[in-house]
Amino acid sequence: MTAVLFVHGTGVRAEGFDATLAVMSRSLLARRPDLTVEGCFWGEAYGSRLFAHGASVPVADASRDAGADGAADDVDLLVWERLQDDPLFELRLLATADGPPQEQGGGFHPGRLSQGRALEDRYRRFAASDPVAALFREAGLGAGFAPSCRTVAASQPFGELAAGGAALEAWPAVVRATVAEALRRAERTEGPGLRVVYDRGVREEFLRAVLAAGGEDYRGALGWAQQRLGTFFAGRATSYVSRRREAFTESASPVTGDILVYQRDGAAIRRFVGDHVGRLEPPVVVVAHSLGGIICADLFATAEPSDVRLVTVGTAAPLFWELDALWGLRAGAPLPAGFPPWVNVYDPRDFLAYTAAPLFGDRVRDVRVDNGQPFPRCHGAYWWNSQCWDAVLSACP
Repeated sequence: MTAVLFVHGTGVRAEGFDATLAVMSRSLLARRPDLTVEGCFWGEAYGSRLFAHGASVPVADASRDAGADGAADDVDLLVWERLQDDPLFELRLLATADGPPQEQGGGFHPGRLSQGRALEDRYRRFAASDPVAALFREAGLGAGFAPSCRTVAASQPFGELAAGGAALEAWPAVVRATVAEALRRAERTEGPGLRVVYDRGVREEFLRAVLAAGGEDYRGALGWAQQRLGTFFAGRATSYVSRRREAFTESASPVTGDILVYQRDGAAIRRFVGDHVGRLEPPVVVVAHSLGGIICADLFATAEPSDVRLVTVGTAAPLFWELDALWGLRAGAPLPAGFPPWVNVYDPRDFLAYTAAPLFGDRVRDVRVDNGQPFPRCHGAYWWNSQCWDAVLSACP
């Protein structure tokens, strides 16, 4: 009878391990009732933990976070956090909002451009402005200025704003979108514009200069557009730093901590996994996820268990080999003769999963699957994908 042994990855603790093992048992036994499914839970004894309960986490200044200046500052952080990922975020938000109350005397006036036409004309002049282009060049963003203007002008949110009745109110947001797009391009190329990307004071000074060089009056940071942003981020800006820092530490410390602990001294974890493998009646199929795949690659590169197959799922073990970061196998070295038959399951959307066959040839069989999820969810979605179980069963005698 074939035994399947599950070796979990980084950051997994009791509740998550039990849930995954239960899913694995149901999925495999429904297909092959003759299998036995066991778990190797190394995270309980050898996983990382915060021995001082997070005392190393800096404590935020509560008086600052509670004040109006702190809240406004945090809104700015939240806005730019979104803009760095999606330069059109603010335009998209304003395009879906109800416009501000119409001023007295509004409505149709013969010979006066509509706000939408006025916005389009203003942006054309902005994109063709030599003073504005010079500011972008001086900031190291010159190469991105023209393509950024084209991207914003051709975007759906810009068109929707131009079709609305509050187009000119959104002018500062249009400029910010252009700057954000240029910053995004600079970050990709690692050019001289990185100072504007990472130095907040320089970025704010640059933005003010660009707004001023664009000519014509605008309503500044306050008004309807800023109120819309404040409404969107209501309740999210309070204690931004302390909440984010605490949440990041709680969620990331087991994940990064396990990797660091294993890299510092993984011998005890390898012995633990090896003992579990040795206690099972062969043949044994080891299914190792994420860091578990790295642990098993190290283990089986130095130990030669009999009648064992290895299935890695969403693992960076091939990358670790390329980086010369594996404990049991140096970069450039082939798999040892006694290394078990290896099936490597990966989803291309999983940024923690790598292919092994290009490195080790026919000693490994890569199996590409589609978990139907973006990263990082796809990293944990293998267990609900029948393609993964097909790959596991293909290794089971």
